[in-house]
Amino acid sequence: MFEAGVQKLWMVLGKGKWDIMDYYSDGSQFGGQIAYLLMDKLWGMPYTLDRAYSWVKNSTVLFGMPDTIFTPSDTFAQLLAKHRETHADVTLGIFSTENPYKLSPVTLSPSGQVLDIVDKPAQTNVMNTWGCACWQPSFTELMHTYLADRVLSQEETTLTDVFLAALSAGLTVRGVHFTQGEYIDVGTPDDLVNAVHRFSKN
Repeated sequence: MFEAGVQKLWMVLGKGKWDIMDYYSDGSQFGGQIAYLLMDKLWGMPYTLDRAYSWVKNSTVLFGMPDTIFTPSDTFAQLLAKHRETHADVTLGIFSTENPYKLSPVTLSPSGQVLDIVDKPAQTNVMNTWGCACWQPSFTELMHTYLADRVLSQEETTLTDVFLAALSAGLTVRGVHFTQGEYIDVGTPDDLVNAVHRFSKN
């Protein structure tokens, strides 16, 4: 993110995640500024992101999930460049995968327009997933309003839900397919073991 020109990086943490703060500190050793926001209750990813609303509402946002690893190393720089070139409201970084059923495959038009996203589909012929994103204040505002109007329930609100709401509202949502890239979700013990095995070879 810092290599892509990010000026400030916000990490949103749940209670007890002090080891993350201790490791990254103020960000200076990584080439930028890092600040931290805390969540008392974890209602899902969109609510976590909305915690930063007051600080990022007027900015272009680059978003990455902490339990993923992806290549190339300049993914965010490429994503931001394409985002600015197309003037999209949202631009998704998309990666090929053999396990779309565990992730969120994206249907793209030939021109790169997002047509549909499905979270953890039972069946699909789309062998990809979105793994990172870039968006404008228009989407930050839409997400903030969408969540404010939504009644909390036991059913999780996903970021895919908000992307689909953006499409329905007429926002431009595009995708950049990193066909030579690699995406690994390390959010489960098995996937973490696979990632350690994969990258320890390098």
